[in-house]
Amino acid sequence: MNPARPPAGAGAPPGATPHHQPSPGATLGFVFICPGRHEAARGYPCAAGTGANLARALVQLHAASPALFPSACRSKYVVTNAWQRVEYPALTGRSVPTVDEVLAPANLRRLAAELAGLQRVVACGAQAHAALRALQAAGALPATATVAYERHLSQRAVNMIAGGSDTPSRLGLWCAAVLAQLGRPVEPAVAGATAEAAVPVTASPGSTPGVCAQSRERAIF
Repeated sequence: MNPARPPAGAGAPPGATPHHQPSPGATLGFVFICPGRHEAARGYPCAAGTGANLARALVQLHAASPALFPSACRSKYVVTNAWQRVEYPALTGRSVPTVDEVLAPANLRRLAAELAGLQRVVACGAQAHAALRALQAAGALPATATVAYERHLSQRAVNMIAGGSDTPSRLGLWCAAVLAQLGRPVEPAVAGATAEAAVPVTASPGSTPGVCAQSRERAIF
């Protein structure tokens, strides 16, 4: 007999919705494109493959620059989306919003409010890039805020990163580009991080400062 499926939102961090994970006191955040089927089911953003790659990337980012990324736990960062509505083909007939929808004034006001107080933002994917550029142009972000513009972390997007031979090495290149844009130059060795360094490790919560228990599937908040 199959176990009952957990209710939507089970295991979600406090205050999370399918499109937005708040993190009170955070100074850095990530903006992706929009929530999809897995996010709707689990009740928080970046819930499946994209979330697994975010978890792997945070391990590398924290190891390379703990000053910018003080934890490998995603709960220490704001995670949100350029578009708050859930999109997937069986529900809406599409996977992502249009750029025009993302740039609608009401949507940009919503995103600006979710990013309020952040000093650094990593924009992931074309629609996220468009939204963050619009917010910067309008002065809706702090004047001192720094934005890194990089690929989305879906597996399909990660597979298109040139110069890597597998997911860990491609994520290493992604992390190196993020750190360079945020003002932290990295050595080539960081970009070519080993598979051992790129795959999240399992640790007891609270056992090591800045490290959270993680699995290959998703972060344990």
